[in-house]
Amino acid sequence: MTKNVLQLSLCALGFVTLPAAAQSGEGTKLGLKAGLSVATLDGAINATSKFRTDFVAGPVLRLAPTKQHFTLQLEALVSGQGADLERSNGTTEAYKIYYLNVPVLLRQYIGGMFYVNVGPQLGLLLGSSKGTYKSVEGGVVGGIGVETPSGFVVDLRLNYGLSDINNDEAERALRNRLGFGGLHNRVIQGSVGYLFGKK
Repeated sequence: MTKNVLQLSLCALGFVTLPAAAQSGEGTKLGLKAGLSVATLDGAINATSKFRTDFVAGPVLRLAPTKQHFTLQLEALVSGQGADLERSNGTTEAYKIYYLNVPVLLRQYIGGMFYVNVGPQLGLLLGSSKGTYKSVEGGVVGGIGVETPSGFVVDLRLNYGLSDINNDEAERALRNRLGFGGLHNRVIQGSVGYLFGKK
């Protein structure tokens, strides 16, 4: 699954970079963004998975839009994810998982400032407070946003993990015996940012 996501990322990069590179490059911009990450884990066993709130932040590179108002945005975001797991005895434990997320987003502008994003994402595990997780996660991203002529950006998106992140052999064996699926990230993110470059 992760290999497929990487291949899709490279294909998307080539598809949009070629027409964008043929332009003057005046519209290519580097920026920064930061915001909130509201995350949970789909597939937790022996617990009810609740949402937890953390941060997301990092640099972005938005290539010059084509004449058809398509562009590609590359990001490298530190993202706080995981979940608050409520046990049957009433206790709640915070499972904090941190990733370096690298989405490759195909963007279509609509009516000037508004846009929609979609694309694959690789998540590189940075660390966690509890649990054992795989070092790489594959997923997809979709969302909407607004980019003003002055460079300010407001973005809302959903990160949908496709690969099983659980790396605990005992738990995986238990899941197989019980017929349970894997453990997956589900994240809603809202952020604000600014793109530097010629206006």
